[in-house]
Amino acid sequence: MLFKPKTKGFVLDQGELVSTVARVSGFEAPFTLEALEEFSTGDVGAMGAILEKVIAGKRSAYFHANCGVCPESRFIRRASLDLKRIKESGYLSEIMNSQFRIDPEHQSIAVLNAFDGSEFDASKANPAKEVVFCGMPTETAERCQQNLLDSGVFPESLELSSLASLAAVIDFLRFSDSPKPTIILELGSESTQSYIVSARGLEASRPIAVGLEAMVPVVQKELGLKDEESARKLFFSNTFDFTGMGASLCKRLLKELQSSMGFYEVQTGQSIGQLICTVLPAKLAWLEGVVASQLGVSVVQPDFPAWLTARKITLAPEVGVARLDNRKLALLGLMMKFTSLNDAPAT
Repeated sequence: MLFKPKTKGFVLDQGELVSTVARVSGFEAPFTLEALEEFSTGDVGAMGAILEKVIAGKRSAYFHANCGVCPESRFIRRASLDLKRIKESGYLSEIMNSQFRIDPEHQSIAVLNAFDGSEFDASKANPAKEVVFCGMPTETAERCQQNLLDSGVFPESLELSSLASLAAVIDFLRFSDSPKPTIILELGSESTQSYIVSARGLEASRPIAVGLEAMVPVVQKELGLKDEESARKLFFSNTFDFTGMGASLCKRLLKELQSSMGFYEVQTGQSIGQLICTVLPAKLAWLEGVVASQLGVSVVQPDFPAWLTARKITLAPEVGVARLDNRKLALLGLMMKFTSLNDAPAT
């Protein structure tokens, strides 16, 4: 455990664009989500004020928290292993290099079972064949940790927010007995991470070199603006209804997503029925509906009250259910703390 029983705990999800922080009564269910706030990542002043508000009491030199980070250089890649080669020295490194073009020598890496999130163990009698390589450059991990310290946050643990989001969505699909494969999108500034999940686990993953910034030149062209900076400010301000040009804005992204979905559906014979975007800032939340509509799928709307009740998480009166949305899934995943998804309580 990160904290002693009955000791307040804090969780910080530091996203690329938006960060969220919570205070919980503990990390062992049952516990209460007592406070929830968010701020723009990189806004040091807002961060300090929010942390003081969430702590709501005397604090030490550092704000101690269980932290999730979402650096652009993170990776989560699914692979099928050759069971005949699993015990070969260097086999996993070979996959990293050949399939994903990632040099494992300079990475902080974990290899997980794709279906339950447990750590891969090649020495087992029946090792997992379907695995997930996840991590980030070691230099990036060190920089994330130092940035947190410089901001007055002491990371009790440092995890990938993306993994927490995936675990939370998969757990919700299991809770709700949803049979539909679901595509999860993390739309960042320069790139998009796409994942296909089901109640079974992580089915596929793919990075797409198209992000929110790729939509700015389209905004400029469609509205006849004088420069990209003007277009960027308008796009991120939520003062103009862009839904009418949604298809044009997302054209490049949609092409890549349709390719990924088509490949999965041909390979498995299963149709992807729903979508969820987990990292969009509130002002761009409308993009989720636009992408879903263009792909012909529905948007996942988690039943937060029922799901959290089943997981023995209570919301304090100050944290109304209206404050929970898909952007909070990483935060919720960080506080649920399953050893593996197979440990999720029965519903």
